Amino acid sequence: MLVLPEWDLAQAVGMVAFTFGATAFVHRDGRRFRLHLMLFQIVLCSHFMLMEALVAAFGCGISAIRSYASTKTESTSVMLFFIAMLWLMGLPQLEYSYELLTIFGSSVATWALFKTQGIQLRLLVMFNSFCWVTNNLLLGSIGGTLMELTFIVVNSLTIVRMYRSEQRASV
Repeated sequence: MLVLPEWDLAQAVGMVAFTFGATAFVHRDGRRFRLHLMLFQIVLCSHFMLMEALVAAFGCGISAIRSYASTKTESTSVMLFFIAMLWLMGLPQLEYSYELLTIFGSSVATWALFKTQGIQLRLLVMFNSFCWVTNNLLLGSIGGTLMELTFIVVNSLTIVRMYRSEQRASV
């Protein structure tokens, strides 16, 4: 029998995050993409705090700051700082092994935001989405799960559009 999570303020905030975040991946411009992600991650952080999912909340909070920083610099030391923060703040809060997926996926996305562009950026961020959708399903986050599934679909469509555009440009 399928047990659905209880609908409460935390789930409502998660749905707000879902509706806001669902449009992030339509941006072709990397800077706008990163800034939209930052705002979405702030809302999502509050959702996870309300759910008392501290690893996810810390991950989203750090990721929000990281998304903004990645619009200003490509510095390897800044990137490594954010990856270290994910692990240093996340590991002590671990309650379930699946929560490691959020730390690992966010680390990959951090590297991608600082060191890649275009299709490669979006593929690595999509890997992060697969890590988070697994966490969100196991946590019982309705908005978080819907959001990551939407990210995967929208990001996939954007990747296809970008690929086709590159192919037309090279002809």
